Amino acid sequence: MLIVFSALQAPSAVARAGGELIATAPQVAENRHPGPKNGAKLTDEQIGRARSLGSAPKELPALTEHGDATAQREGKTYTVEADNVEKTLPRSGGQLAAYDPIQDCKQQLGGQYGDKVVNHFLFCSMYYVYYDVIQSGTKVGRVGWNQITVGSTGGDERNNYFTTSLESFQREGTTFDVPGLEVFVTTGGYNGTDGTNKPCNVISSAGNPKDLKTWETTNLYAVHVVDSLKSDGYGRDFLSRCSFATNTRVTTANGSQSSVQIFVNGLRQDSASYLEGTVGGAIFDRIVPEMTYSLSSTAHGAVADHIETAQTLPQTTDPATPGKIIPGGQGSGHPLSRLYPDWDAQASAQRAANVSAKDKACAPIKPNPSTDLDCDEYPFGSTWEGPAAGPNFSVRYLSTSQNRSAGATLGNWYKVDRILHRDRFYVAIAR
Repeated sequence: MLIVFSALQAPSAVARAGGELIATAPQVAENRHPGPKNGAKLTDEQIGRARSLGSAPKELPALTEHGDATAQREGKTYTVEADNVEKTLPRSGGQLAAYDPIQDCKQQLGGQYGDKVVNHFLFCSMYYVYYDVIQSGTKVGRVGWNQITVGSTGGDERNNYFTTSLESFQREGTTFDVPGLEVFVTTGGYNGTDGTNKPCNVISSAGNPKDLKTWETTNLYAVHVVDSLKSDGYGRDFLSRCSFATNTRVTTANGSQSSVQIFVNGLRQDSASYLEGTVGGAIFDRIVPEMTYSLSSTAHGAVADHIETAQTLPQTTDPATPGKIIPGGQGSGHPLSRLYPDWDAQASAQRAANVSAKDKACAPIKPNPSTDLDCDEYPFGSTWEGPAAGPNFSVRYLSTSQNRSAGATLGNWYKVDRILHRDRFYVAIAR
C-alpha cells in the first residue's frame, strides 16, 4: 500500500515540485541501511511490492506443537545453574527498582537486531522499522527507528506482559511524519493432539502512543497484556498455548491503514496444581531449559561427576550394557522429560518402576560399608527416561547429602521454573 499525503497532512512536503510525496507501508529489517538508496528510481515491481506490504495483518494460525518441541528442533536453549536457580526467575520488587528492561534487552541481544527467548520469564526483540518516501517513482527519503519489545511475566497470574519502545529515530532526505503510528499485539491459539485452546486475550494500555511525534519526543512505551482465563485452557493443567506477534501500524488522516508484522513467538499459560501459585503462571515456551550442575559445587559436585561420566563415558557405568547411549545432554539430541507421579495411574506406575529398576541395578554394586552413601541414578527417577525406560541409564553410590541436595534442587526448580509433566529439558555439567 502506498499512502498519499495531502497538503493538509504535510505542507512542507508537498511544497516541493515534481509530484506528491507518498510513503510506503512500514517495513522491518535487521539492519539500519536496507535498500534502495535515496535517488533510486523504483521499478514498477518495486512499487507494486510496496503497495502489497500494507495489507491488514493476517490472523495467526493455530499452533500444532508444543513450544519446547519447536525449540528443540531450532536448537534454542537457556542455562539454569543448579547452584543459583533464582538467577533465571522473574525479578523481585527490589531488583526491579534499578532495572531498565529496554537496556537489558539490548544487552541480551548483544546490540544486534533479532529476537530471543532469554528464559521462561523473559523475551526480547529489536528490529529496524521504517517507511520510505517516494516522489514520482523515485525514493527521496526515509523515516526509521529501532523498535524494542520486552516480554515478561508476573507472579501468581496467567499474564504475559509486553513493553515496546520506539527509539533512535533516523531521517534521511525528504521526510514527513505519518499522522498515526501504533504498536499492537496479535495472538493465535492451539490445536494439537493433546487438546485445543482459542487465541489468548490482548489488553492494550489506554496511554499507548499513537503518533510518530509522541514516540519521537517522549519516553513513553506501549504496554500490552496477553492473558487467558483458566476456563479457556485445556487438560488437567488448564493450558493455553498461544503464538504472539507485535505489529506496527501506520494510519493516514483519511483513516486508511497499513501494517507490518515484526516477529512471531510463543507463550504458555497454565494453572497446574503442582507448581507455584494458586491462580497459575505464564512462560515464554519456545526454549528448552538446560539444568547445569557444577563439578566444583560443594552441594552436589559428586552428582555432577556421575552425570558427566554417564553422558560422556556410558560404557564405563553400571549396569554394564554394550552400546549404551545415555540421553539428557544436548549432544545426544534426546532431552529428558519430567515425570510427575501423581498425574495419573500410568505416571505413578512409571515412577515406581524407575525406583525398582534403580534398586535392582544398585544391589550388586553396593559397597560395604555404605554408611552415608546413596545410590544415585541418571537419568533422574523423576523423568520418563529414568531406569525403567531401558538399559540406557547409570547408577553410582555417592554422598547421601550431595545426592539429596541435587534431588531437592531439581524438585524445587521444577516448581519455580514451571516445568510441567512431560516438559523437556537438558542436563549439562560445568567445571
